[in-house]
Order: sequence, then C-alpha cells, then structure tokens
Amino acid sequence: MLRGDARGERIEAPAPSVASYQTLSSDGGPVGPEEAAASVARGVEAAGRAAGVEILPDGRLSLLAGWTLEHLGDGATPPPQALVEFFARNLGLVEPVPHLLILGQPDAAGLEAGVQDSVRRFLERQAYDHYGVGVAERGGLTLTVVTLSRRPLDLEPVPRRVEPGAELQLSGRLHAGFAGPTFAVTAPDGSVQRLPAGEGPDFELSLPVPARGVHRVELLAQGPRGDSVLANFPVYVGVPVPHSITLAAGDDLGEHGDPDAVAAALLEEVQRTRREAGLPELTVDTALVRVARAHSVDMVQADFIGHRSPTTGTAPERVERAGIRTGLVLENIGRGYGAAEIHRGLLESPGHRANLLNPDVTAVGIAVVAEPEGERMAFIATELFIRAAERIDLAAAPGELLTALNRARRARHARPLRLDPNLAASAQTAAADYFAHPDLSQQDVVDDASGRMRRFAIAFSRVGGLMVVVSSLDEAATLEPALQGDVRYVGIGVSQGSRPDHPPNSIAVVILLGWPR
Repeated sequence: MLRGDARGERIEAPAPSVASYQTLSSDGGPVGPEEAAASVARGVEAAGRAAGVEILPDGRLSLLAGWTLEHLGDGATPPPQALVEFFARNLGLVEPVPHLLILGQPDAAGLEAGVQDSVRRFLERQAYDHYGVGVAERGGLTLTVVTLSRRPLDLEPVPRRVEPGAELQLSGRLHAGFAGPTFAVTAPDGSVQRLPAGEGPDFELSLPVPARGVHRVELLAQGPRGDSVLANFPVYVGVPVPHSITLAAGDDLGEHGDPDAVAAALLEEVQRTRREAGLPELTVDTALVRVARAHSVDMVQADFIGHRSPTTGTAPERVERAGIRTGLVLENIGRGYGAAEIHRGLLESPGHRANLLNPDVTAVGIAVVAEPEGERMAFIATELFIRAAERIDLAAAPGELLTALNRARRARHARPLRLDPNLAASAQTAAADYFAHPDLSQQDVVDDASGRMRRFAIAFSRVGGLMVVVSSLDEAATLEPALQGDVRYVGIGVSQGSRPDHPPNSIAVVILLGWPR
C-alpha cells in the first residue's frame, strides 16, 4: 500500500502485459473474499437495473480493482492516475481510465446496499457499461474498489508492440449515438496527426508506424457531449513494453484545494510545454477565462463532463455568445487531483495535445472548479484556446480590403466599388471610436457614422453601413452588403485594439456604402 507521497517510487506491473488491446470482456470474477465480493457485484448490477443500464462484468476491470486496492494511499485515497492507467493498459483496456469508486465499511452486512447507492449516483452522471470489483479486509474494514468503465465501441485486437515499418490495422464499430470516427496519433517526436476513419458506425484505418518509439493512439467520435475520446492507448514500436512505472515527482503542483491555484499552475504547465516545443507563449485573455469558468461550473452543477453542454452548446458557441470574434476556437477539458496530473492526462491525449500545441492559437483562458469527492478534492478544468489577430498595417488595410472586395465583386460580374473620401473619413472615425469608447456597441458606431454622412446626402441616393470585428481582414472580404450589384461607392475604416468583450488585437472594420443618384 502506498503511504503518503509515493511519487518517485518505481512500481512493477503485477502481471505480465497482455499481447494486444481489445474491447471484448475477459472471464474472471471479482477479486477478494468470495462472499463480500459477490455482495459488491450484486450491488453494482442492482444499481444498473435501477438506472435502466446494462452494466457487464469484465475480469480485467476486477484485476484492475484488485491491483488498485494494493496501492491505496493514506485514508484509502486512490493512487495517481498515471499508475491506474499503467495498470489498465497492461491489461489491454483501451477506454479512458476507468472511474474508481472506493468504499470502506466496518459492517459487511450493509455492503451490497452501500455499493448500490454509490454506483447509482455515478450512473446518473455517466452511462457506464462495464465494471470490476476488488475487495479486501484491512484494519477491521471491508475495503472495496469498484472500477466503472464506458466502452461505446467494438475494436478488433491491436498489438501492444510491433516492429518499425509495420502498419496497425485499426477497425471496428461505434455503438449507437456516436459518429464521425477520427484517429489522433502522437508520434515519438511529439507531433500529432488526425486521420478520419469514415462516417461511422464502422471504421477502418491502416496506420503506418515507421518511427521507433511510443505511438499514442486515440479514437475520437462525435457523441451526445460533443467530441469524445472513446479509446486511448500506447503502441510500442521497436521498443520494449514497459514492465514498471516510476511516478513523476511534482505531481502535487497546485494541489492545495484552491481552484485558482490549480488554474495558475495549469497555465504555467501550458506555457512551459509550448516553450519546450519551440512555440510562443500565449496571452491570457480575461474574457476567455470567464467563458472557461462558466463551462467548468456548468459541468459540475449539471453533473456531466463534455465539450457540448445541454444548456450552452459548443465551445465556439459559448465564445461567440461572449462577444469574442475569432476564426479558431479549441477547448480542452481535464479532471484530476492536481495541475500536474490534469496536464499530463491532456498531453497523453493526442487530440488535446494538438490543441495545446497548435501553432495558430495566440490566446488562452483557463478556469478550474473544485468537485468534492469523499474526503478528497477533485478539479474540473477547462482550457480555451483561440487565435487572436496579429498586428496589421492600419494605413494599408483599407486599400487591401477594397482590393479583396472588388475581386469578389468581379466574380459576381458586378462593377468595382469606387473609394469616396467622405465615406472613408466617416468610416475611419467610426472604427477608431469603437476601441476608444468601449461603451459603444457596434450598432452605435454604425449609426454615428451614418449620421455624419447626412450633410453629404445630396451626393447619394442612399447610404448604408455595416461593421464587423474580426481576427483577420480576410474575414471581412466577402460581406454580402458590399457585394450588391447596384452599390457604387465605398468608404472603409479599419482600427485595431482590445476591449473587455474581445480578444487582444481585434480588428474593427466599418464599411459605408453609397448608392448613386
């Protein structure tokens, strides 16, 4: 049993590694004293029936529960997630690390009812479909570990180790409710590639693995909670499958029960990881932090973990609703007992790793919310990454945008727009006002610009205006009103700056259009 902080300790695998990963359940019953273990199994299955969920036993999950029992910390706290994952992969499990339910009861007679009640609460949050049981008698207590797992796919066996130059055959079928299977793979050099595997439910992919080292394979699919990780496992190419793990030192980074401290530590980890990859650090955007915090709170209060919320939708929708305009939104979600554990879990997920190390993102918002779990505090973290605009040449921008608009008009066989100096002066004043006066809305800015044109009304039959806030001028090059065939004159104003409701270096574009008399 682990005592206190066992980080840095080398732990051997309790049994030889299996030869392949697979989703088919293995034989083998609960681990531990027969009568108590049978009571726990009955409690789990009763909870499944009450929840209308078929939850099936898997001998590998029971072995995982038994191994976990041997490595509980003081107060029956769970071992580090890295150790649980090492054990799970050693058994050939492919799904994300199973959830651990740990109970200690002095009276074995109430074991079945206690397990049923606890598992029922977990099934209300997640539709687990496989379980394992480990039981041990220690210090006058019946200690129980129940491993709960969700496995919404059938995967043909995948070897844990192959030689360089081999091709992994990844094939199977998604269960109902999931579609769009995509494999994300982290190569030994840390690079990530995403490989679509069809529309689903069937998927098939031949994956070459030429490089020697560890390849991390992940299967993602679109489900009820958005983009979901269904499988994640390492394949060892030309290198031995490890038979032991040394727990990393420093896993307590930010682990003090303070969500803000965990968030700050996560930010440090993100910036350090990007620096080590030769990427620039990210600007912290307070508006993004607010969006991230709202989603973390939503997940805790609504009792779910996912990118798609039943109340707020997807990450791009949440960001847009907050008034943040950007052409790129990426989101990571993690859960753990400290910043280092959460960060390591995200890096070991190729999809999340690709988000964190995306060279196109420039700003980040990280928020963490505490989630009490027995006597220990878990944390739910949301990381939002966006691309904020780079500094542009403001003097040249109106001319560049006019050229792009006229190019789009030619494609529609419309006459090119002519720059009108009065329209241009009013549009430029309006664009500058947007950042100079954060209390002004976009509609206020357009109304003010149009109002300034009243004294030139004799020159046009009609004047109209529009405004957008973008991260790139390209996003303003196909605005529909500016492509209408009967408009002839234009004034374009461009400014760049920051407001509380926009990311840094946002670009405000005001376009005034004039129709000839």
